[in-house]
Amino acid sequence: MKKKLGLYAGSFNPFHIGHLDVVKQAQMVFDEVMVARGVNPEKSPSSVSPLPTEFLESMGVKVDSFGGLLSDFIRGIERNTEYEVTLVRGLRSGADLDYEQNFAAFIKGMYPQVKIVAFYCDPKLRHISSSSLRAIKMIAEDEYKKYVVTD
Repeated sequence: MKKKLGLYAGSFNPFHIGHLDVVKQAQMVFDEVMVARGVNPEKSPSSVSPLPTEFLESMGVKVDSFGGLLSDFIRGIERNTEYEVTLVRGLRSGADLDYEQNFAAFIKGMYPQVKIVAFYCDPKLRHISSSSLRAIKMIAEDEYKKYVVTD
């Protein structure tokens, strides 16, 4: 029997406490959890905040990155490891649900066998988004640090 891997993939720029909440929920469901950052070739590496790799690994979470299609990354994991992969997504609101339904349609079009599960973040964290945090960072670094997970 293959181990169940919850794969939480995204840009995580930055990785924040809302993302961490989803990771913790996934750890209660899956044998292993992996956070994987998709690499966008159009973005300069200097404009991307580092993942808190040491922190996540200390929690027993695997950390990886991938370029190209997420569906190809999932296929590679399933082909080359002992894992059965389920894609983990996080939801904050109805707007996220609309986005995630479109995302699921695309990825299922590329890899029909993919399994996807969504976790609702803690309601206290619904307002947190990476884009909002990037804007806050430009104005108030101390406020930004309250929400971002670092090593």
